Amino acid sequence: MKAIIIQEHGNPNVLKYVENFPEPELKSNEVLVKVHYTSLNRVDLHIRRGYPGLNLQFPHILGADIAGEIVAVGSDVKNINIGDKVVAYPLVLPKSSNPKFQGMEHLNDGWKYFGMHVWGSYAQFVSVPSENVLKITGDVNFLEACTLPVAGLTAYHAVVTVGDLKEGDVFFFWGGSSGLGAFAIQLAKMRGATVVTTVGSNEKKQKVASLGADFVYNRNEDDVVSETLRMFPNGVDVVLDFVGSGTFDKSLTLLRKNGKLLVCGMLTSPEVTLNLQRFYIRHLNLCGLYLGSMNEFKELVGLFNLGKIKPTIDKVFELKQANFAHEYMESNQHIGKIILAI
Repeated sequence: MKAIIIQEHGNPNVLKYVENFPEPELKSNEVLVKVHYTSLNRVDLHIRRGYPGLNLQFPHILGADIAGEIVAVGSDVKNINIGDKVVAYPLVLPKSSNPKFQGMEHLNDGWKYFGMHVWGSYAQFVSVPSENVLKITGDVNFLEACTLPVAGLTAYHAVVTVGDLKEGDVFFFWGGSSGLGAFAIQLAKMRGATVVTTVGSNEKKQKVASLGADFVYNRNEDDVVSETLRMFPNGVDVVLDFVGSGTFDKSLTLLRKNGKLLVCGMLTSPEVTLNLQRFYIRHLNLCGLYLGSMNEFKELVGLFNLGKIKPTIDKVFELKQANFAHEYMESNQHIGKIILAI
């Protein structure tokens, strides 16, 4: 099968296109998905470079966003048929489950992430547990559906579940032009929140505002904290931060008393400094999060099937151009999702 493999960590040039990579073996509880499109995520870049604490077995295939057509089913699979159009939940969940995590099974130890612990979606075919796949209904659109598993699910988990945004809340997040950002804006507006976000250039301001953001600041020119607090003197209700040390202190400054900081990434350094007195005197809440549950994914795909959310697609590359796609993501020019056509 066609695939992009890596044999070592490094820059985008370690991404190698091959046409004769072995197809994945199919277990009795799995389905084989012919991938039509996949999308890039920041974690792909981290894994390619060398993710802290992760030891890859080479060759390795990146990618966690799987959208395509069922071409084979295992002997124990029920209610899924060859030809079904599907999108896949990005975690292979462990068989054992702690009752405390009921409804949030992705918090159990032992999960495996496509493109990290198991071969992923930068390939023609991926074997997936049958319980991971959800059908796409209506006008089938693999191009948009492939953006849901990581960016869409993370945004849903942050905005709807952990952030629990309510009508009238003020929601701030860094990186409104990201793939996650485009989903977060739509979901927050659906909850009735006011959305404040940032971009890296004036060219991106209008586009991000057109997605529904109420206030968009250029982080390289505007005093984001001062401008936001001028509009909301008591602070904002919820901040979503996937940048890390570069924005952590500013995120805390933006919060109202008893506000909530959601952390789901570390684009800069993962190490931060925290003034504990400032933290407890203002009764702040710090919440870490990643991805989301299968139940949340079902709700997200349901919204997609009904046309209530629409991903933002920036650019589509051919699979063999994966190295250029990675370079493009690293340049931070994009608005929304970067896609690989398989």
